[in-house]
Amino acid sequence: MADMLVELIEKFINGSEATLNSLFNSMINLVFFIERELSGIKVADGSNINFNLIYETIFNYAIFILVIVFIAKAIKIYFLMKDGDAEQNPVQLVLGMFKAVIIMICFKEIYYIFVGIVQEFLNSIISTMQMQGTNLSKMLIDNMEGGIYTAVACLVLLIVWLILICQFIMKGIEILIMRLGIPFASIGLLNSDEGVFPEYIRNFLMTAFTLVVQLTLLNLSILTLINGYLIYGIAIAIIATKTPMILGKFMIRPSGSIINSMGNTARSVRALIPRFRR
Repeated sequence: MADMLVELIEKFINGSEATLNSLFNSMINLVFFIERELSGIKVADGSNINFNLIYETIFNYAIFILVIVFIAKAIKIYFLMKDGDAEQNPVQLVLGMFKAVIIMICFKEIYYIFVGIVQEFLNSIISTMQMQGTNLSKMLIDNMEGGIYTAVACLVLLIVWLILICQFIMKGIEILIMRLGIPFASIGLLNSDEGVFPEYIRNFLMTAFTLVVQLTLLNLSILTLINGYLIYGIAIAIIATKTPMILGKFMIRPSGSIINSMGNTARSVRALIPRFRR
């Protein structure tokens, strides 16, 4: 019975070979350029889905809305005096509009540069954990020599890896939606607090840092598996799946209010100072 279960687990792991090897070799693209993975989706006329065309459509509508919002804010502030500070220099409003237009036009190029920096940073870290071979299913099967115990442990590690892949796919779709929505987010630059745009940038930076940590832990998990530390590999992989939640506890969200920002900073500093009993 145990031998049959081990054989069944081995077949399950062998069936995941294509998924593991193909996705792990292109994890950066999976998160930051997931449209490349989805480019094979067919639409009604038989052609592939075109995300560039979707972005252009959103860009055109965002430009119209930007002009309308700019005119509306100018009328309310400087003619009706119902919004903002009428004594504020109107050049600031014009500069906000120019910044929004520049970001709408140049965001793709800036994004490519940003992803290139992240990839170079990640490669520099991973280069310190060099390993031979990347056939993950074979690595798992080679660690199943201990019978039913190691077979189940390898199955658990495989499931954790698959959960990690699902997290990357979900984060990639989230980033894709944010990238498509950047023209509308740029409209917030007309406001004095820049609207939701700072939160957008923070999310991109947070995603990049989280991805670097997760992929580093993933490679460490594979390296421990190669060296026979199966349980350590499982523990490290589980921590990798929890990285977004762990890092989210220590990130301070930006606030439009200076008082709230000072309060968040004070609370963070107070949390780092040990408490002494008198």
